[in-house]
Amino acid sequence: MVNINNKPWDKLRFHDIEKFLSEADDENFFFEFKSDDEEPKKLIKEISAFANTYGGYILLGVNDDKTIGGCKKWTEQRIHITIHDCITPTPNFDVRKFTSKGTHIFVIKIEEGAMPPYITNRGDIYERVSSGSFPIKDSTRLNQLYQKKKDELVRVKNIVELLPLEIDQKFPQNIFAYLDFGFFVATSDKDAIWRKYNKADLENIANYVRTINKDFSISRVGASYLFSIGDLTAKDDRGNLYPMRAGIHDFMEIFPDGSARGRILLTADPKSYEVDISTFIYYLDMAFKKIYSMFFEGDLYKEFIYAYKYENLRVLKQFIPAYNLISDASNGRKDFGAYLNRHRYKYGNNLIIENNRYPRNDYLLIDRRYFDNLEIKYGQDSLYDELFRSEFTNLGYIDSPFSKGQE
Repeated sequence: MVNINNKPWDKLRFHDIEKFLSEADDENFFFEFKSDDEEPKKLIKEISAFANTYGGYILLGVNDDKTIGGCKKWTEQRIHITIHDCITPTPNFDVRKFTSKGTHIFVIKIEEGAMPPYITNRGDIYERVSSGSFPIKDSTRLNQLYQKKKDELVRVKNIVELLPLEIDQKFPQNIFAYLDFGFFVATSDKDAIWRKYNKADLENIANYVRTINKDFSISRVGASYLFSIGDLTAKDDRGNLYPMRAGIHDFMEIFPDGSARGRILLTADPKSYEVDISTFIYYLDMAFKKIYSMFFEGDLYKEFIYAYKYENLRVLKQFIPAYNLISDASNGRKDFGAYLNRHRYKYGNNLIIENNRYPRNDYLLIDRRYFDNLEIKYGQDSLYDELFRSEFTNLGYIDSPFSKGQE
């Protein structure tokens, strides 16, 4: 997409806007001028069109004759709320405020969308044609947009999904199931996320991981970092140690754009039928979420637009899910036994989990609207919580052992 006054987005200043307006022709394919009196529905129309075509800029507080009138009604918060509430999915956009002598204007930068079509809350789909925005009526053009979305989802799948493990006679018998998880993140400033990623304090992160498990490794794989936690060896029938196959361990891979993927194994005594599924909570909440937050700290949520989240539980052997509620094993079994009796009294015996009897999750879209619908205040902590929350932590149970009502 073109730059304003040939300046990078983060280097743009008020005088660059003034120079651009003095030299520019009228509105064109990439630029729209909107006064402070512009109605939200008209702003949404232009943003939908830019996102469905090749991107563009809206100069808010600039009149049609290219004079700067400034903004009093429109604020940065109002712009964000309008876009997040009125376009699905949320487009990749950024907003900057420019001020000179008490006059404020906003420039909204809309990127060409990777997940079209971008639909307004009125159900309309627009595209940019010459210097205007028009509804798309042609079925061929609509099919092109939907195909572009399909192609992007294939790319997302290749990023976040892991190949399933190969199961044969040498496969460790203490592994009952494993959870694959991942999410693809879209941000308004990829360069800022990259810079944060490249400045991550790996030594500090390693010191934290060491408090979780002394057996760990941090590896560079291409442009991403791979965090492996736990022993990577197994014992054969004679008790000899040998390296396990690739992928048979607990790990998370973090990509420079903020995307991530990983795997968590559910293990138990091969002769047992109860498997502790609080492992999910331990690794996702205590280990992987913390590691991820140490990479990006408080910056990701400011640039975050949306994420496609994925998780898939693969069951290898039937089992009954259990919880190790507290560190003392004997008390933990006692507490869980009491909970289980209450649960059975209310709902009957718990089901054994097998391949065709557990919930299957597909991609979940997380954006600002997602937080609003769940009445969750959006922020740094809530974003990390949702990215690393699993639908499988209550696997097999209607009431969670961690609910207050279970005390």
